[in-house]
Amino acid sequence: MFRKLRLKLMLVNLSVIVLLFLLLITGTYFFVQDQLAKGGEHMMHKISRDLVMGNFIGFPPGPDHDQEEDGPPRPMIFYIKIDQTGDIIQESPFIPLAKTQLSRFALQVQKIGESRGSLVFDKMEYHYLITPVANNQGLFIVFQDSQRDRNLLTTLVTGLSITGIVCMILSLFGSLFMANKAMVPIQKSWQQQKDFLADASHEFRTPLAVIQTNLEIVRDNPQETVLSQEHWLSNIYEETLCMTKLVESLLFLARADAHQLLLSNDAFSLSETIMIAAELFRPLATIQGVSLNVQVKTPITYCGDEAKLRQVVGILLDNAIRHTPTGGQITIQLDKSPLGILLAVADTGEGIHLEHLEKIFERFYQSDSSRSRGGTGLGLSIAKWIVESHNGNICAVSTPGKGCIFNVLLPSL
Repeated sequence: MFRKLRLKLMLVNLSVIVLLFLLLITGTYFFVQDQLAKGGEHMMHKISRDLVMGNFIGFPPGPDHDQEEDGPPRPMIFYIKIDQTGDIIQESPFIPLAKTQLSRFALQVQKIGESRGSLVFDKMEYHYLITPVANNQGLFIVFQDSQRDRNLLTTLVTGLSITGIVCMILSLFGSLFMANKAMVPIQKSWQQQKDFLADASHEFRTPLAVIQTNLEIVRDNPQETVLSQEHWLSNIYEETLCMTKLVESLLFLARADAHQLLLSNDAFSLSETIMIAAELFRPLATIQGVSLNVQVKTPITYCGDEAKLRQVVGILLDNAIRHTPTGGQITIQLDKSPLGILLAVADTGEGIHLEHLEKIFERFYQSDSSRSRGGTGLGLSIAKWIVESHNGNICAVSTPGKGCIFNVLLPSL
């Protein structure tokens, strides 16, 4: 599947590049052709006007009348003057045609009956412009040899074609490189989706197995009272709560991924929110034999979603309590710093090894089996999404065996 997708991406990239280059070649060709035609026409009009006014002083020296290496001069522009009978009475120097050819050429131009145009004579293409002289004193016919323009266009097309072939070869390798780079996030996303489904299935399997086992025990004793079956029913209830929490977490992340979660932006006392959230977890900390300290130095007002930020504090406290042994300590600090508002939740638990620190915010990630006590592996992912949705940042610093500190940095108002 990925090989076909990579090939399609490469072909699409290559097709776009080739199309753009063809448009560039075509546009350049017609632009140069148009400019050459306009330049030649302008020169012919100027020479005709000067000839009629009697101001023409001759062709300036330049490439149009330079001596060729293997023959006489071959001008790009030349002119003749004919009388009413069609005889040539004046001509410019360095005409590339013999006298007899020139007469036939002039006659052929007159037969066309148009004051301007082009024709092929003696296998050469010429542009011409006929200008009458006042008082019926004849006609000036200015000719332009288009051979140099054709040679220039041929050279241009040849150069662009060679350049295009080289560029297309390079584009092939470039498209392959771009396709490979584009496949990296696609493959990563696909792998994350597979891992997500596998982890979700694994997380659901355990509570479902426990529920099924306890229900079978209850069904095997239909004559027993509810009170006598309390132990098995309590197990079912606990696992049901665990599954409910897992489903709610999955639903939260699914809505977050679909951008269906809207955060409020209300002003509230962040200091009071932290203290209220801490008090809710104090009984649980006391049961676990863990002391909970809250250090809020100054009252801080913040604009954001109070409920979601309280959820972040709850996730961090729940995580700290589960991984702090009896006799340990958890400290919550809230203060302003030069970078923003800093919330720190520190514990004296077992800590997290360095290789796991950057992965603990991934969904369902568990550094080891000892850190999965009562957790689903989704809490820190939810906390990360909430903090980043407030344009903040969350990270963890840990020393294995000495504890862990989660730092949340929120932008100041």
